[in-house]
Amino acid sequence: MGGGFGGCVIALVPHQAHDAVVDAAASQAARRGLEAPLMLTAEPAQGARRTA
Repeated sequence: MGGGFGGCVIALVPHQAHDAVVDAAASQAARRGLEAPLMLTAEPAQGARRTA
């Protein structure tokens, strides 16, 4: 699937699954002889709202 992110993936996972997902992605990359992927974690925040 192409999303215009140049090979990036956005994975929305439950907080408790974070470590397992990161470990699985790194392990699969290594198994295929690829570089370790760069993983960035973002915490959700409140949505936009009117302040005035």
